[in-house]
Amino acid sequence: MRLLHNIVNIIITLSQIVGGILSGSLALLSDAMHNFSDVLALFIAYFANRLAARPNNATKTFGYKRAEILAALFNASVLIGIAIFLIIEAFHKFYHPEAINSIWVIGLGTLSSQP
Repeated sequence: MRLLHNIVNIIITLSQIVGGILSGSLALLSDAMHNFSDVLALFIAYFANRLAARPNNATKTFGYKRAEILAALFNASVLIGIAIFLIIEAFHKFYHPEAINSIWVIGLGTLSSQP
């Protein structure tokens, strides 16, 4: 069930990226990046958890527990990067406004509204 949810989330994310670019909507792009960061965080956490479950050995006396910390650091860095990108784009759109094709926004907003 989780895999299906992630696949649907990836499809919604890709459609929002395309729709955000075609419509010029920063709202769609920000929602797409939010969904992307969720999916990326789930995949990173899954692999970090599997890596951290490995037993310690002679060269890795602490084991692989730091993998979870590095995964959290990477996830936080991605979120900060997304936030910086969105802030820059918001200032750009504020000083150089452009018309938004609302049909794309409404259609993809309807598609991505999950109960």
